[in-house]
Amino acid sequence: MAVICIALLLICNQIVVHNAKGKVFSELDSIAPTEWGLLLGTTPQTRIGRLPNQFFIYRIDAAEQLYKAGVIKSILISGDENSLDGVNEVVCMKDSLVARGVDAKDIVLDGKGFRTLDAVVRAVKVYDIHSFVVISQRFHNERAIYLTEHLGPDVHDIYGYNAADATSSLSILTYIREYFARVKVFLDLLTDKEPSTYEKDKSDLK
Repeated sequence: MAVICIALLLICNQIVVHNAKGKVFSELDSIAPTEWGLLLGTTPQTRIGRLPNQFFIYRIDAAEQLYKAGVIKSILISGDENSLDGVNEVVCMKDSLVARGVDAKDIVLDGKGFRTLDAVVRAVKVYDIHSFVVISQRFHNERAIYLTEHLGPDVHDIYGYNAADATSSLSILTYIREYFARVKVFLDLLTDKEPSTYEKDKSDLK
């Protein structure tokens, strides 16, 4: 049984990695300019130890780079508006970007991106965005791209811009969890599971 579980983890991981080849980039000039960037949410501090969260910092860095280089014009921030520690991820990210000179008018908030599946489905089906650059760490971008590309034929030109990888001792937990998250991708697709958070709740868009 253990061998089967390990094989499943490795196979799902390899499929997601292979699918993302030629679609995830770490250089600005590798991505054609487009209207939207989809910034995937996380908290500014780690839940363990309340330390600065490198995943958060580096995603903000990446979004700022894309915006100021003119690669994207608008940013949809998708995350949990009331995460486990009571933090509004999307507001924290918006505040950080505005502090770095990103125009608040170019930022849209989706506080119901509770997980990656919610984020990409709502980007397409609620916000009517069918082409965008996903902004997160490479492993996260790979999974988000795979999910997005299975939403239908009207989705196209989905790419990822890789934020720097977190290197803190706590980050290893995220990297381990990612293997299981990639198995969950296929379970969701096989069961046609989609989030029910499609309502156009746009009271906090700007």
